[in-house]
Amino acid sequence: MIGIIASFTPHLLVAPLLAAAPAGSEVCLADFNQVHQSLLDVESSFEQPPDQLVVCWRIEDVFGPALVDWVVRESDPVGLREDVRQLGLLVGQAAATHGIPVVACTPPTPTFVWLDPLDARSSVRLAVLHGQLVQAFVEGIGQAPVTLVDLAALLQLHGTERAYDSRNDLMYHQPLTRPFAQALGTLLGEALGSLGRPTPKVLAVDADNTLWLGIVGEDGPDGVVIGDSFPGSGYRAFQQGLVYQAAHGALIALVSKNNAADIEEIFARRGGDMVLSSEHLAAQRVDWNSKADNLSAIADELGLGVDSFVFIDDNDVELDEVRQRLPHVDLVKVSDEPEEVAEITRRLTAFRFARVSGEDRVRTQMMKGESDRRAAAAGAPSHADFLASLGISVHVFEPGPAHVGRVTQLINKTNQFNLTTVRRDEAAVAALVTSQAHRVYAAEVTDRFGGYGLVAVAVVDCGIDVWEIETLLMSCRVLRRGVEDAILQCIGDDAVTAGASKLRGSYRPTPKNGQVAAFYPDRGFTATGEGLYDVSLPLSVAPEHVVVLRDA
Repeated sequence: MIGIIASFTPHLLVAPLLAAAPAGSEVCLADFNQVHQSLLDVESSFEQPPDQLVVCWRIEDVFGPALVDWVVRESDPVGLREDVRQLGLLVGQAAATHGIPVVACTPPTPTFVWLDPLDARSSVRLAVLHGQLVQAFVEGIGQAPVTLVDLAALLQLHGTERAYDSRNDLMYHQPLTRPFAQALGTLLGEALGSLGRPTPKVLAVDADNTLWLGIVGEDGPDGVVIGDSFPGSGYRAFQQGLVYQAAHGALIALVSKNNAADIEEIFARRGGDMVLSSEHLAAQRVDWNSKADNLSAIADELGLGVDSFVFIDDNDVELDEVRQRLPHVDLVKVSDEPEEVAEITRRLTAFRFARVSGEDRVRTQMMKGESDRRAAAAGAPSHADFLASLGISVHVFEPGPAHVGRVTQLINKTNQFNLTTVRRDEAAVAALVTSQAHRVYAAEVTDRFGGYGLVAVAVVDCGIDVWEIETLLMSCRVLRRGVEDAILQCIGDDAVTAGASKLRGSYRPTPKNGQVAAFYPDRGFTATGEGLYDVSLPLSVAPEHVVVLRDA
């Protein structure tokens, strides 16, 4: 059940929202313009408690008198900013306290039927105030698991004249035209649908007639067209979009049928015209092999499934081969029109509601570090010698609100080293982080090649005598390096400190987690039931080659 809290009459949003939301969804509405009251008591504001929550509001609806006073008398907006921050706090608390996903709109720039929108005496001040109030709202939400929909951006895209219906606003408190309500409802439904859908991880791109106009093998590095002048500016804009996505967690892979020396030369000689550089590339295959084979090889190299790839190419034959051989790869055809090339990343809407963690922002650098580790492993006399040479440190800690997004990512995407494969959304993880009955563990790992980021999670039900591990998972990037044993030892030590005498783990088999079927028996646990394993405390599994760091 999707609950909608709105400062205006939201009935026009319902049909398009349901059309875009996950199949089988239903909607219930709180009383309009009772935003504070509904957020303070979510469950009693609806006919039945919602499983998901949508919050839409306008500044002029919720804080009308204070806003009008500011517009007319130029009063001090400090109190208004604080009121908006408190509203953001209520939205964040609704997500964290009730454990349900929340989609919230940021408010548009205020409009009044009696105020000339081109009157610079007020319009400029309103634009400045709007930015301050949106900032206050977002600051109030903080790190709570709330997905934002930018209502102001949607309004700018459609235009105020086409978005607002003054008559219906005055009569029914229904300010949106039907076409704009259709657009907003659809966007809200897409935001709800994104909550359980993974974001693509890899943008695999062709080179010739994709990153630049022309064929480097025929035109030469100086002959291909790329730069500030049209048509090269369209390809440069596309590269800028790729760099933006790389800075927000996507991995860029270059897949080109070319001579490697030609590609290296164009990156070296045309750096002033290009935005993309070799530093932005997490992987590349420049050869004459099948692009489907090269995409599969890159997936293996990065430890990802091809279903997380988007492949961008100008050649219909190459795209068709990938479509047939790798049907789960999303395909994007590059146009012959430079202005359409410039808009490719703008139209990759699968990234629209992605939540970006600190690990996401340095993902490319971490992948490069992993390549160095593979080289070191290949040159080590044994796996034990390799582990000893790494200098692994594991920081085990209880995550806070700032880590909820990354912890949720791991819970929902980790398959191979995942003992139970229990999926949870951000709201559920936020509730566990603050639960008195549970303890959530997270682990950040570093070694001499750099950091892996936050790569392991455990969720423990802390009983009086028995601590039960409900979730234990770890990124495949740190497999067979002792991290799992370091975390298990920390859980066992904490259980002893709390007075427990037994640690219990469970294993739920899936098609992908067979490698951890013997995880608990291999560490001295005894089977006590179907998928359940117990061990008496204290525990002794700490790996000698790992330094464990705990917060005081």
